[in-house]
Amino acid sequence: MTELVAPITRTMTAARPPSSRRLGDIRRKVWPYFLMLPTMGLIVAFTLYPLVQGLYMSLFKRGVVVLPQARQTLPQYVGLDNFVSLIDNADFRISLLKTVIFVVVAVPLNVVLSLALAVLLQPQTKLFAFARTVVFFPSMISLLIIGITWRWLFGLNNGLVNYVLSLASIAPVPWLEQDTMAQIAVVVAWIWWQAGVNMMIFLSGLTAISPDYYEAASIDGTSKWRQFTHITLPLLRPTMAVVVVLSSIEAFKVYELVVSLTGGGPGKATVYLIQTIYDTAFQLPMQAGIAAAQSAVLFVVLMVLAIVQLRLARSKA
Repeated sequence: MTELVAPITRTMTAARPPSSRRLGDIRRKVWPYFLMLPTMGLIVAFTLYPLVQGLYMSLFKRGVVVLPQARQTLPQYVGLDNFVSLIDNADFRISLLKTVIFVVVAVPLNVVLSLALAVLLQPQTKLFAFARTVVFFPSMISLLIIGITWRWLFGLNNGLVNYVLSLASIAPVPWLEQDTMAQIAVVVAWIWWQAGVNMMIFLSGLTAISPDYYEAASIDGTSKWRQFTHITLPLLRPTMAVVVVLSSIEAFKVYELVVSLTGGGPGKATVYLIQTIYDTAFQLPMQAGIAAAQSAVLFVVLMVLAIVQLRLARSKA
């Protein structure tokens, strides 16, 4: 049948005029790009345009709102002065340092907890499937709700955490009233929210490891701990690197959780970079250009992390 159809197809193709064949070739090449137009339009409208607009704003001294009839609101071109001013901006430097410390502390703790949960909840039974769902559930909730929930849990006099501590005769802890404890509270709440996603990523990595390695190790009498350190951890290294990068990106963007949990307090103890950018743009007059410059710094940090993540994904593939 194939032998009969092929000559007929060649005959029909050869019978088509050259202009018709060229039109068909052009249509086949252009059609995929035409299908991509809606997606490309959304990317341009919601990603590229705001990015370019933000970088353009960083070159001006201006407010968020520009009124043509009010000369004092008109943008004034200052070049790179907004970026230079960030060096002497104490609020920006302190919030950037706090954000980096938050990332350095929260991400490793989150990775260790997520990996432990993935290993413990790996068995494919209904009970462990239910436990994985419980752990993953917070990741599906808005960070605003997570912050409000933990604000109640960390309450000084009526919070559940202090109530549990009181059962062990431990004095109430001022979780949200003391600088260091408030920072610890933010780390705990963020880890609780992020652990479920990372646990699922680790579970997919564990599934990809061949059971033959463990069977061979068991035959040799290797302990479970040595199997974990000599088989599981080395083979999970690419997955772990991806988890670290993705978690770091999320940690640099922490904002809603802090606003709903501590409001940046006590004082400015938990004011991180995103909140500083927001306060600079919307609470200080004619400072939107500086806020755009701060956003550009954050963009560079996130872009570097994204490039690292892409390279790790390629190496994993």
